[in-house]
Amino acid sequence: MQLDPQLRSILAAIRRQIRQYIVADSLLAISALVLLAFWIGLLVDFTPVRLGGTEMPRSARVVLLVAVAAAALFLFFKLLIGRLRKPLRDDSVALLVERHHPELRGSLVTAVQLTQSGRRGDSHDASLLEKVHDEASLAVPTIQTNRIFRWQPIYRKIALVAPLGVAAIVFAIVSPSAFGRAAGRLLLLTDSPWPRRASLAMVGVELPAVTVDENDMTPPVLIPFDEQVIRLPQGSSGTLRIAAKADGAVVPDVCTVYYATDAGTRGQANMRRIGRVTDGEQAFILDGPPLAGLTESVWISVRGLDSRLDDFRIEAVAPPAITSMQIQTTDPAYLKAADATEPARRTTDYQSGLRIREGSTVRMTGKSTLPLGDVAVRLVRGNEPATDAKVTIENNGLGFAIDIADMRQPATVIVVPEDKTGITAQLPYRYFLGVVVDDDPAIEMRLRGIGTAVTPNARIPITGSAKDDYGIDESRVIMTDATSNIADDATVEPAENGVATLETPPPGSSATIPMTLDREGGFELTIDLRAMAESGEFVVPDPESKEVEAAVTLFGEVSDAFDLVGEHRTKTEIYRLQVVTAERLLMLLERRELGLRARLEQAIDETRSLRDFLDLLRREAVQEPEKTDVAELDDAPADEPSTSVPLDRRQQIMRLRAQQSGLQATKTSDELSGIAESLDDLLVEMQNNRIDSVDRSERIGTGVRDPLRLIVAGDLSKLREEIASTESLAGDLPKMSESAAQAVKTAEDVVIQLTAVLEKMLDLESYNEILDMVRELIDSQNSLIDETKTERTQRTRGLFE
Repeated sequence: MQLDPQLRSILAAIRRQIRQYIVADSLLAISALVLLAFWIGLLVDFTPVRLGGTEMPRSARVVLLVAVAAAALFLFFKLLIGRLRKPLRDDSVALLVERHHPELRGSLVTAVQLTQSGRRGDSHDASLLEKVHDEASLAVPTIQTNRIFRWQPIYRKIALVAPLGVAAIVFAIVSPSAFGRAAGRLLLLTDSPWPRRASLAMVGVELPAVTVDENDMTPPVLIPFDEQVIRLPQGSSGTLRIAAKADGAVVPDVCTVYYATDAGTRGQANMRRIGRVTDGEQAFILDGPPLAGLTESVWISVRGLDSRLDDFRIEAVAPPAITSMQIQTTDPAYLKAADATEPARRTTDYQSGLRIREGSTVRMTGKSTLPLGDVAVRLVRGNEPATDAKVTIENNGLGFAIDIADMRQPATVIVVPEDKTGITAQLPYRYFLGVVVDDDPAIEMRLRGIGTAVTPNARIPITGSAKDDYGIDESRVIMTDATSNIADDATVEPAENGVATLETPPPGSSATIPMTLDREGGFELTIDLRAMAESGEFVVPDPESKEVEAAVTLFGEVSDAFDLVGEHRTKTEIYRLQVVTAERLLMLLERRELGLRARLEQAIDETRSLRDFLDLLRREAVQEPEKTDVAELDDAPADEPSTSVPLDRRQQIMRLRAQQSGLQATKTSDELSGIAESLDDLLVEMQNNRIDSVDRSERIGTGVRDPLRLIVAGDLSKLREEIASTESLAGDLPKMSESAAQAVKTAEDVVIQLTAVLEKMLDLESYNEILDMVRELIDSQNSLIDETKTERTQRTRGLFE
C-alpha cells in the first residue's frame, strides 16, 4: 500500500519549512553576531577618541576580527550546516506533526510507518491499515504547520538584528566616509585615524648648534622624527616642537606630554604655546624634562583635546668624545743643532700649560670614541682668528690630526667632533698652547782694572757673560774712536732695542774683537791698544791733541740664530774711556787717592769714638747704681720719686750698648776693606795702563793697602770678637767690664795702626805736591818756549812786510 499523495505532500511541505526555519535562524544569529561585533568594535575604537584617547590598536582589532570570524564560522557550521545535514524522515516529520496535533491520535505516524517500503516484521490487518490511512488523509486539511514552529527565537533575533542593521544602514547613508573608515579599520584593518576636533602634527626636536665659534649665532637645528624615532646625543637639551592646525580644527588650550624612560620613570609636562597662529598653525614647545639634560632613551606621547600623538621614541646615544690628544712639534730651522741633518721632533701628551717653541710646526693627533664624519676646528692666534689649521681624518674615523704651521703666538684650538650620523659633542674641546718666545740674548760686560781714562798703551781687560735660551751664534766687542763725536758735541743715539749705540764711525776708527764663550757663557779677553795701534787694526786717538778730547768707546754685542722676523741682537752699555797721557792719568789717580785718604781719616775718627764708647761701657759696668729719674727710663712724669735702676734693666742697657759697639766695629771693618780694594784697583789700573812707577806702586801697595788688610784681618777682627764676648757677658757685669777693658786696649791698638797708615798716605801727598810743582814748572817752561817761538815767527814775518 502506498502513502496517500496528500499525506506525502504535507510531509514534504513541513520538511521544507523546517529547512527554511533553520536557514533563517542561522542567518539571523550570524547577522546578530556580526552587527553586534561591528557596533561594539566601533564603540571601543571611537569612544576613546572622543575622550582624548587613541583608537583601538591594530592588534586588538585583529583579535576582534578573528574572534568574530571564528564565532560566525562556528554558528554557520553548527546552526546551519550541522542542522541541515541531519535527515528529516517521514516518520520523524509525522511524529513532529502528531505532537502539535493530538487529535490525529497517531493515525498519521501509523500510516507513514506501515506504508514504508521494505518494512518487515509488522503484523497488522490490511483493512485496519487502510482505515487508519483514510483517517489520516481526511485530517490533512486540519493540520496547521505554524503550530509546529517556535517563532519566539526568530522574533528575538530579528529584534536584535533589525535595529543594528537599520542603524548600520542609516550610519552608512548619513556618514558614508565615517562608515567606510569604521569598516576599513574593523574589517580591513586599516590605520587611518578617526577625525578629531583638534589636529596635532609632530614637527621634531630643536637642538642648539654646537660650533667652534662662541660668537656664532647659528640658529638651532631642527631634527625630524624618522618613523617616529629620533636619535639625540646624551647630555643634550633639546626643545620638542609640535604644531596644532587652526584651519578647520580647534586649537587646544594646552598640550600635555606623557613620557616614560627606559629605566621606568614616568611623568608628564605641559607644553607652552609660542606666538600666534602662523600659516594656519599654532606652535607648542617643551624645553624642560625629559629633554633637558637627556641621559636615557624615552617614549613620549602628546595629547591635546581629542588629538594624540603616540609612541614617539627619543633614543639617547653617546656623542663622540676625544679620549686623548698628543702634541707633535718640529723645531724651527734656527734651533737646529750644527751637527743635525734636520730639526728635532718631539711628541708629548697634551696637558694644561703646555708651551711650544716659537716658530715650531705643530701636529695635534686626537683619538675618538666613535668613527668621525667631520671635525670642526677653530684656531685663534693671540686674540685673532686664523684659518691655517688643516684637519685630516683617518680612514677608520677613530683618529684625526690638526696641523698648525709657524707657532709664534699663544694659540687656542677649539675642536667639535661629529660622528658619521651627524651627532656632535655637546661641548667644544679647548686646547691652549703657549709659546716659548725666543728672547733676545743677554750679555753683561765689565771692565776690570780700568777706570774712566786710559793711556794709548793700555791693556783693557774685559770680563762678562752672555746667555741665550738656545745658544749664542755670534759674540764680539766693538771699539770705536769717539774723539770726533765728542769734539762736535755729538750725542750717543739710542738704538731700537733700547741700548745706546754710536753713530757709524769713519773707516779705520773702529775695531771688532771676537769673544770666545765658555760652556757657561762666560768670557774673558784683553784689548791691547798699543798692539792694535802697531798692527793697524785700530787708530788710537792722540791724547796730546789740544783741539779735541781723545776718547774711545767699548760695547759688547751678541746675537743668536733666530731667523724668523728680524734678528735678536743685544748690546751692552757703552763704556766711554778718555785717552790721556800717563801724566794725566797719574793726576786722576792722585785725586782718587785723596778721596781714599779722607775715607781713612773718617774711619780713624769712628774707631776713636768706638774706643771711647767701649771705655764708657767698661766704667758703667763696675760703677755703683746711681739715682736715676724714672721719667728718663720709662717716660714717666718728672715729679715721680727717684729710685735706683733695677739690675736686669742695667744688664739690658749694657747688652744694647755692646751690640751698638759691634755694629760700629763691623762698619769700620767693611770701610777699611773697601779702601784696600780701591787701592788695589789703583795699582791694577796703573799696571793695565803700563805706567812704570815702581816707587808709587810700592808705597800704595806695601805702605797702605797691605797694612790695611792686616789690620782688618788682625786686630780689627780681634776687636769684633772681643765686643761679641762682652755682649755675651751682660749677665755678669764685673766680667763684662774686664772684657770691655780688653776691647778698649785692642781698639787703641787699631787706632795707632790706622794713624801710622794715614801718615804714609800724608807722605804720599807731600810727594805728590812735589810732583805737582815739577809739573807746573815743566808746563811753564813749555808755555814760555811756545810763546818765544810765536814771537820769533811774528818778527820774521814783520821783516818781509
